[in-house]
Amino acid sequence: MAGRTGRGGYGGKEKKAGSTKYPLRMGQLLGAYSIGSIYPCDAHTTVMIAGLDGFNTKNMQDVLDLRLAKHIGVKRLLAPPSEDEGFVPSVRFPGWLYCPKCGRMRHYSLFDTAKAPYCNNPDCSKGMRFKPKLVPERFIVVCPEGHIDEFPIMQWVHGDDCPSPGDPKHVITRRTRGGSAVMGDIVYRCSCGRSRSLSGASSPDMLVKVGYSCGARQPWLDRRDPSGCTADPHDLRVVQMGGTNVCYSDTVSSVLIPDSLDPKVKALASKNYERLAEMESKGMLDLGIQMVAETGGQDAEALRVAYDRIKSEGDDVLSEGDYLHEEYLTLRNPMEPKKGEFVGHWLDASEYDSPLMDEYLTGVSLIDTLTVTRALVGFSRLSPDVNAEQSFAVRRRTLSRRPLDWTLAIQTTGEGIFIELDGERLSEWRERPQVKRRFSEMQRHLDESTKARRQSPKVLNPDYVAIHTLAHLLTLGISEVCGYSAASLRERIYCDKYLDGNDRHDDMHGLLVYTASDSSDGSLGGLVRSGTPGRLEGILLGALRKALWCSGDPVCIESHGQGPDSCNLAACYSCALVPETSCETGNKYLDRGLLVGTLDDRGVGLIDVRGTDAEGEGYDGTSRLSADFESATDLSGSGFARACSLALGLCASEAERDFVTRLGQMGEGRRLSYPRMEVTFFDEGDEEADAMLAWEEERIIVLGERATREFEDAGFSLHPAGWETFFAGTDDPAEVIDALERRS
Repeated sequence: MAGRTGRGGYGGKEKKAGSTKYPLRMGQLLGAYSIGSIYPCDAHTTVMIAGLDGFNTKNMQDVLDLRLAKHIGVKRLLAPPSEDEGFVPSVRFPGWLYCPKCGRMRHYSLFDTAKAPYCNNPDCSKGMRFKPKLVPERFIVVCPEGHIDEFPIMQWVHGDDCPSPGDPKHVITRRTRGGSAVMGDIVYRCSCGRSRSLSGASSPDMLVKVGYSCGARQPWLDRRDPSGCTADPHDLRVVQMGGTNVCYSDTVSSVLIPDSLDPKVKALASKNYERLAEMESKGMLDLGIQMVAETGGQDAEALRVAYDRIKSEGDDVLSEGDYLHEEYLTLRNPMEPKKGEFVGHWLDASEYDSPLMDEYLTGVSLIDTLTVTRALVGFSRLSPDVNAEQSFAVRRRTLSRRPLDWTLAIQTTGEGIFIELDGERLSEWRERPQVKRRFSEMQRHLDESTKARRQSPKVLNPDYVAIHTLAHLLTLGISEVCGYSAASLRERIYCDKYLDGNDRHDDMHGLLVYTASDSSDGSLGGLVRSGTPGRLEGILLGALRKALWCSGDPVCIESHGQGPDSCNLAACYSCALVPETSCETGNKYLDRGLLVGTLDDRGVGLIDVRGTDAEGEGYDGTSRLSADFESATDLSGSGFARACSLALGLCASEAERDFVTRLGQMGEGRRLSYPRMEVTFFDEGDEEADAMLAWEEERIIVLGERATREFEDAGFSLHPAGWETFFAGTDDPAEVIDALERRS
């Protein structure tokens, strides 16, 4: 299905020359070409998608998701018009166009579509059968508050003595010198004799120097923002109109929770809501319900329930966390399947032949039928996070000139895999000192970005980063093994993103990877088959093992900040990034180091996959290490410090001896278990190696240089599953004390 953009027309205005049709898929109105975005119709025509006021809603179909409508504060969700239902309103933007042959420029207004954009220079068309078509100027000015304007060519060339764009005494000619397309080689010349190149135009200071400031222009609404603009003039940016940062659509997704009401009843109530509300105000609701029910062939009592739900949409609006939690509980316990909307079943992790899944996961829900609704609530420019702290009511102000009780939405049906992680594993992991140290670097970058945007500080949740990274790795793993393109898959993270505020759900730690589109991609059950026992084990393990090493390493794994706002650590397009349409945060808050460990410290990772075999069928002997504590040297006779000092003879350097000495001093007088010295670790074969120090009940190992070499020679993991490893001479002995107290 496709809508059509018409050049010209806003709020129902008709333009004689605005009948040109250009295809636009419905989903694009909630994606790359949402309200306020620039749509390239062809090489000679670009338009801006107009506001919701200009849509003809008479033939637009209802999208049934009352829970989502209530959440964002509207009465109705309407699907974008299909090709048979009408046009998507649009206006011409930018207004500056130039002739690719002679360079003469002309300026058109938003609705000036009555004249074809041909060059009016008589010298240009001499000897030609047709006049050359004009081409839109590609440089525009974007404001972080959502305003947008054409590049101020007249002001750029003339300064304070600036004529209007249509002044016949000042005709601009655009030239490119040297055959290059870089900004410095583009020159504007005025018929009055003045000229200036675009060199330095991308610097905000240059716009300020020519006296330009944001005029709060909103071309998609045919007005200037009544609230004006409070942005710092230095924050304005000159960008190319095709850049991704010109318009980020702001959408809200929702998994449709099974409802006892028939979809036809809900559709009938939504379509006749205004009529029923009017009859209720006259005391005739019973009659209205009966009439509408008989006309639509539905049960009157069911219709009344549906009407009451719509009427109460403004009450008890759920917070973002509560809204996600409702979905989480449904995915976690899919006990009431409803055909056509939601069908799924839960599998305990023990049903998979994978010790790794049994250790780190609680279970998996295979969702055979999944209905997902996406609604447009606004857009932003320059950064996708601008609207993060605003209410839905404020965000929707950018979509229309006046408040409306509806917005655009699309609903698709697909399938998905829901995975729940073990909460106790996450709790133990995030308390590790090395995890806190690594995570603090990401938090520092987030603090810097929120401060630069004058936003309230946020405390990021380490659990979210780990789960989010796992969702990306699983998405990439499925796309490689099962033939799905990564762009056809989407993620939904069920975990508190931030730890500040009262909207906390500490029991929510899951992820959903799903496919749902209006095409056939993902409609044959391939994704669910990927999650069945015997398949998911290998896909998950393979994805995690690939994350251990990236083609960009060691640069990637040692990164101190990359990606949007430097809020990623070890995550690049060679290892953990996915198409932006697949990620709910625009490829932000990712670090495979926090998930599988780093080159220097596997203990910083949530999941230890070093000991898994290459075929993905489970752990091999190097991970299932056993320890002989009975034959090890007992050091419990004379205090914690004395027990540690006996291991000084195993130290290979002064740094190791200092580590052991300090460890003994820190533990003296505390109620801690005593270590055993030279504990032998062995696998199911004949390989074995001795640890310097080890604690049996707490499952803690201290390795020195010699012990590390023995573990490596034996082919053992330096971080065996279930054990926490520290290295004498490089780690802080205080971390060992903390681990002992935590695990005792």
